[in-house]
Amino acid sequence: MTDEVNRSSNPIILIIALTVFLAAGWFASSYFSQPEPTVATPLSSPAGCDISQQSCSVSRGDMTITVDITPRTIRSMVPLEYRVRVSGVEVESAMLEMQGVDMFMGLNQTLLQASKSEPGLFTGSGELGVCTTGEMTWRATVTVNTASGPVQTGFDFRAR
Repeated sequence: MTDEVNRSSNPIILIIALTVFLAAGWFASSYFSQPEPTVATPLSSPAGCDISQQSCSVSRGDMTITVDITPRTIRSMVPLEYRVRVSGVEVESAMLEMQGVDMFMGLNQTLLQASKSEPGLFTGSGELGVCTTGEMTWRATVTVNTASGPVQTGFDFRAR
């Protein structure tokens, strides 16, 4: 009787093991075939351009990104207006992020709105958090999403 039970359960165990093996292979292949996260192509910031004094532009090939922040005297807790103009390439969306260079100041991201009247112009508003040290260096990082992937550039400036 024991031999009969062992012979009849062997194919069932084999089928279960094969099913588990195939399921594990299917899950592993779907997990490892996920697309890599998209990394933004960096554009170098222009040397000597102070975004708190003037608009700044950076170019690569046919694409130019121009960033303007007003008012010119950038201060903590004062409303700021952002204007990003992109020419030479179609842009799906644009975002501006303010980051403390030497100190984490929390997340400060603004999804910019596309202008309906001016193609390539994106606008938004925000403000800087208060820094307890009085004055600090900030980085305005602009990310534009194009058909060929995201492009990113940053501008450092000092603010009180």
